Amino acid sequence: MRLLASFAACALTAFSIGAMAQSFPTKPMRMIVPYPAGGATDMMGRLIAQKLSEAFKQPVVVENRPGAGGNIGVEMVAKAPSDGHVLGISATNSFAINPHLMKNLPYDALKDLTQISMIGVIPNVIVVGMDVPAKTIAELVALGRKQPLAYASPGQGTSLHLAGEMLNDAAGINMTHVPYKGDVPALQDVIGGRVPVMTSNLSSVLPHVRAGKLRALAVTTARRASQLPDVPTMAESGYRDFDISVWFTVFTASGAPREALEALNRETQRALNAADLRERLINANIDPRPTGLDEIRGYVLKEHERWGAIVKKTGVTWD
Repeated sequence: MRLLASFAACALTAFSIGAMAQSFPTKPMRMIVPYPAGGATDMMGRLIAQKLSEAFKQPVVVENRPGAGGNIGVEMVAKAPSDGHVLGISATNSFAINPHLMKNLPYDALKDLTQISMIGVIPNVIVVGMDVPAKTIAELVALGRKQPLAYASPGQGTSLHLAGEMLNDAAGINMTHVPYKGDVPALQDVIGGRVPVMTSNLSSVLPHVRAGKLRALAVTTARRASQLPDVPTMAESGYRDFDISVWFTVFTASGAPREALEALNRETQRALNAADLRERLINANIDPRPTGLDEIRGYVLKEHERWGAIVKKTGVTWD
């Protein structure tokens, strides 16, 4: 009898542990992508959603909710039930830049959202049209001191807009900002010679650089991009502390149970370390960067502070 009782107790303990392990998720999940279908953010969201669905044995439905520079979709996640079943995927702007540019942002990036893991990083590249005589950052700056220059960006208040203002500030030049509604029309005008300069992400410019339609002068990250090994960094070009990239994270509403966050983080990291997903990201010029819960929280806090200082120094506004 004593042996039977001991066996029953062990079985009950095992059942309890198993029940706890299976207590999240308890229903289908949603992945909110705050940008249109077809872009890099959408691709990452769908890849992660598929892996989470396979791991949790629950559907993870992807919903595209674009608008207001990503704020509409991020707000949806912030106001969702705080149980970890509604996830979002977004980039640097949503958490580190928009909070400093918009007085009436419909969410608090640090209080209303909890980061689950970084997904990856895309380097930025400063490019010029092929008719621009500058072949280095030094030559571009010299040109900017001789004549008026303009630079394109995919929109007011984006990290790429701020990169142009940082270059103005660091080099003591005054290039005029020309905002566009997205990366594609901006790049088209740089390729067409209507605007001479642009900072854009590696994914967007790489095909045009390789085709000889754009000239890459420098990458804005701390290390060179493997896809453009001959292109120097801004630090190598004489501008220290010029480290700008676009990073993407998975997040959920604040208040989710720790158990849910740990499960989401574990499976997101596992997904990002899977050979097939890593290959898809790397082929899209995205550097996979799975992180722990504490690591990603600390990183976003630092970036929030850093970009706040950049916004203040450059005087960039949303208007």
